[in-house]
Amino acid sequence: MDADDNIFFAIGRIVKTHGIRGEVQAYSYSDINYFFDYKDVFVQDKYGDKVPHRLVTARVKKGRSVILTLEGVVDLTQAGSLVNTEIFLDRSKLSPLTEGEYYWHEIEGLSVVSVGGERLGVLSGVLATGAHDVYIVKGEKGEILVPAVEQIVKTIDPEKGLMLVDLPLGLIELNAL
Repeated sequence: MDADDNIFFAIGRIVKTHGIRGEVQAYSYSDINYFFDYKDVFVQDKYGDKVPHRLVTARVKKGRSVILTLEGVVDLTQAGSLVNTEIFLDRSKLSPLTEGEYYWHEIEGLSVVSVGGERLGVLSGVLATGAHDVYIVKGEKGEILVPAVEQIVKTIDPEKGLMLVDLPLGLIELNAL
């Protein structure tokens, strides 16, 4: 972990150019809303420096892919120079959340344990659904989809790197189908 990890966190990667007017297509690592909620981003250049950019527009292409217009990037050549670079946000610019709410990057990687003490795996991602988020837990039993609701998720402790869940009977087996 370098010093920048305490200041910045990666929200996605520019995967290719889009059209001839300087737009780029990016793959979102987690919450796609970061691209809509925040206009000031940083793009890592070939030397590893994080260069500030302003997001002019963002639109969903499909799934976790977004088409971005960055201020000052006006042609295919400029856009092409950004391909395979990561996009970052400054942690200090994030809006504060209420108690019990977490940004996806704060909880991804947590160890997930049942109330009975069984290690279920690691929280590897979050799916945004209409009703509530769903946590993707990957472990020895494969992938388990855990609804992010109070009845199931008992505690989340990013400082301890732990999430405690009370899974309903049959949920693990249901996910194996």
